[in-house]
Parts: sequence; C-alpha cells; structure tokens
Amino acid sequence: MANQVIIGALFQEGTSQVRPLYFNGQHFSHCKVRMEIYAKAYDVKVWRVIKKGNYPLPAAAQSPADPKNIDEYTDEQMVVLQVNNKARNLLYNAISGEEYEKISSCDTAKEMWDKLKFTSKVKETHINMLVYDYELFQMKEGESIEEMFARFSKIISDVKAFGKPY
Repeated sequence: MANQVIIGALFQEGTSQVRPLYFNGQHFSHCKVRMEIYAKAYDVKVWRVIKKGNYPLPAAAQSPADPKNIDEYTDEQMVVLQVNNKARNLLYNAISGEEYEKISSCDTAKEMWDKLKFTSKVKETHINMLVYDYELFQMKEGESIEEMFARFSKIISDVKAFGKPY
C-alpha cells in the first residue's frame, strides 16, 4: 500500500514519453523549454510549425487554393496537413481546460503558442506587481484602518486568485 502511494505521488499527468508536459497556466518559462525539447524529439517539423507557423507546401505542390475535399490532396499536401495537425494536437494535449479556453479560437499552432506565451507573461507580470504591493504594503497617510485592511485584503485575494498564496 505504501508503495502505491509513493508511485502515485511520482507519476502525474504529462510525464510519459507519449504525452507532452502538462501546462496549467503557471511557470510558462519552464514549460516553454520542456515543450521545445519534447516537440523537437517528437518531430522537428512540428516545433518549426509551432514557432513559425504552418508548414509550407513545396513550391511545385502549391495551388491557388487548397482543395476542399481531403481526397483531392496531393501527397505533399497530406504531409503538410499532417505536420500542422500534429503541432496543434501536441499543444491541445499539453494544456489544462482553463488554458484551452484562451486558445480555442486559434486556427494554427503558432497562434496557439503565441497566445499562451502572451497570456502567461501578462499573468506573471500581474503576479509580480501584486507581490510588490504586498511586500511594500503600508498604511497611507489619512487612510483609516478599515480602508487599509480592505486594500490589504484585496491584494491577498488577488494573489490567491493567481494561485500564489501568501
């Protein structure tokens, strides 16, 4: 029984070789490095799609418009379609439901990645500002104890809402 508890504590979602690191909206800088390594190991073209956008068709295979019917795709178009969808699938499998809501309207893996980066940086900046306010908190001149307590409670609740309790 004790071994099962230890094993359960060691293995969490996203730690297998077939599933990418699970991103829950925190520590994006750490996740970014691990996701890059995972994606490159999975398929270097997938990482290229995530960083630079849809994998382009070879010049000879490009047509004025992509066929609407998948049965009309050339072999080159099928390869491109598969790489682009592998990239999107990798990102969808690596995020929490909350993060999914942020990127659900994105059409490409690059859009998804850029939105995850942006929202994570905004969140980290907001947390840093709240921590700064917390650490330098003091009563303002002419402020009542009730007002000071309300301001302090707001900082604490905002910090907790971002998952960083103090």
